[in-house]
Amino acid sequence: MDIPRILKFNDSVLDTANFTLVINGQPKAVEPRVFDLIVYLIKHRHKVITRQQLFDDLWEGRSVSDATLSNHIKMARAVLGDDGEQQSVIKTIRSRGYQFIAHVEEDPGSKDRRRVTKEKKPDHGVSFTHQESQYQISKKLAGVLIGLVVLSFIYWLSSHSSDSNLETSKELANRPYILVVPFGLSVDDTEKWAPFADQITREVIRKLRKISGLRVIPASSAFTFKQNKNATFIRQQLPNVRYILDAVVNISSKGNIRIIPQLEDIQTGKLVWDYDYRSRIDDSNFFKIQSDIAESVSKALKIVIQEEERSALGKLPTSNLVAYELFVKGKQQFDILTQESLYRAIDLFSEAIALDTKFEAAYIAKADSYRMLMSYYEKPVDTLPLVIDAVVEALKINPDSSEARSSLGLAYVFAWRWEDAWNMLNEARERNPDLALTELGFALYYSGIGDIEGIYRSLERASQLDPLNVEIADWGHWSLAMAGEIEAAVNWSKKQLRLHPKVGVIYSGASISAALSGNNDRAIRLGKQGVVLDRGSSFSLLALAQVYGYAGKLEQLRPLLKKARLYPGYVCPYETAIVYVILDEKDTAFKLLNKAIDYRSNCLVFIRNDPRLSPLKNDPRFVSLLTRVGVDDEAVGIYSH
Repeated sequence: MDIPRILKFNDSVLDTANFTLVINGQPKAVEPRVFDLIVYLIKHRHKVITRQQLFDDLWEGRSVSDATLSNHIKMARAVLGDDGEQQSVIKTIRSRGYQFIAHVEEDPGSKDRRRVTKEKKPDHGVSFTHQESQYQISKKLAGVLIGLVVLSFIYWLSSHSSDSNLETSKELANRPYILVVPFGLSVDDTEKWAPFADQITREVIRKLRKISGLRVIPASSAFTFKQNKNATFIRQQLPNVRYILDAVVNISSKGNIRIIPQLEDIQTGKLVWDYDYRSRIDDSNFFKIQSDIAESVSKALKIVIQEEERSALGKLPTSNLVAYELFVKGKQQFDILTQESLYRAIDLFSEAIALDTKFEAAYIAKADSYRMLMSYYEKPVDTLPLVIDAVVEALKINPDSSEARSSLGLAYVFAWRWEDAWNMLNEARERNPDLALTELGFALYYSGIGDIEGIYRSLERASQLDPLNVEIADWGHWSLAMAGEIEAAVNWSKKQLRLHPKVGVIYSGASISAALSGNNDRAIRLGKQGVVLDRGSSFSLLALAQVYGYAGKLEQLRPLLKKARLYPGYVCPYETAIVYVILDEKDTAFKLLNKAIDYRSNCLVFIRNDPRLSPLKNDPRFVSLLTRVGVDDEAVGIYSH
């Protein structure tokens, strides 16, 4: 059946060839998949369209979740000025499907020989399967492809203004892609000087990332190669990286420092550049070596450094070498990522700040330490103010700091301060679109309000920017699973388990999505491994209890609950409540969920869409919880921006 190019209804004009929607004379931005859904319903408006027909025709029969379809119907209604109560444009026919009921006028001279097109998924570089259709682009006509790209850009520009700063995958690919591996040491006392060599590596990475013509793996991913810098292994983990920068750091007993970096093209095996730098450990001029390395690498790769970038390269982290030494020790403790090591890191950063009150990096590191405590170890209600205090101090020193805003924006999401999170993350992105934690913050934000398109877009970007970041690996999974995108979450976790085979929290998270997908044997195996790797942490025990419950082995739940309560650290009342939901003890579950609100538990970000809470969603007490967390229907309509 041919479809007219121009369709008119109410005060709307839909151009099916140019992918535009104009309402009351004003153009409206529409996601490509939502646009196709509207056109499809108009095309078949003389009958009721079942959900299965939509799955078959628009998603090519892929096993798309009901939540995904419901969200697309909701977005279609919203852009057309309709909603689930009015149903004046798209009507839900109970137990049957949907029908477009607004009166439509067809322009008889605008017949377009195209049909409603099905879309082909692009390669996003992350292991999604059926939900990859969220990103699919039309495959039938080159003109359709151009239309979708333009439409996507218009949507980003109008709905998320700072998204206009995001580069396309093609633009990223055109920049030289560099991995700086942790520098080696040639000293008698390796244990003493290893933190110093690691910090030199971080500083070089930081300097290189200031150069817009380069694409450089962040330190959070680069340091996963500390124990294995073999080129074959690197290619397996990061197949798109072309250049590896390594160095040997030599420090003599008299304080002389020598750094010999080498830049290698791992595609050709050729040495691109090397040099021999010399300075002294007690001279702040050694900071200049890191800037010189960044400039020399750019020159070797024929990349022009902009004037403002050159100025940023010359900025010293601190002129106080004792403060810097404390900072280096603090970063070493931060990397251990235990509750005890994070507190030790905070003490060291605080000492460094006492010696240099203008030490911006130390304030940001302190904020990040509190944020990690808030995410995994402590009551968020106690630690969020400490994150805010550290960030405020960093912003006093550098009001333009994107890193400080990114850290605080992510903390605000975890504390479900929705408007604050949105504003801070956008401010961070406007100043620097290449911060992966900003994109993780957006992914979690979108997961909380149920914006499926937003989750995929932000996770794709986060994965591009920082492909081996453990925090993104963990929370990226949750952002998908807790929005009901279970198969995508399973595939995400499979990839992350390959990349991070010794990180217990990823196993525990993966066990939950495996259980929700019905793969109980795999879920139990993963859950047990999570307990082993995390040494019986409360979260790992609660995750294992949940997967046993979904497998019908209810006798296992209470012993695991008892073990979790005996854990000396923070026991998340939200995850405990899930176990009681499985046990069908709803009163206890609600009591714990209210306790989670008192603690300002970060898991409450997911309460609106968490599939594990489905048995509670018809209870009036659940609506009250949504209101307290700020994700009731009225609030989410505002947050959707």
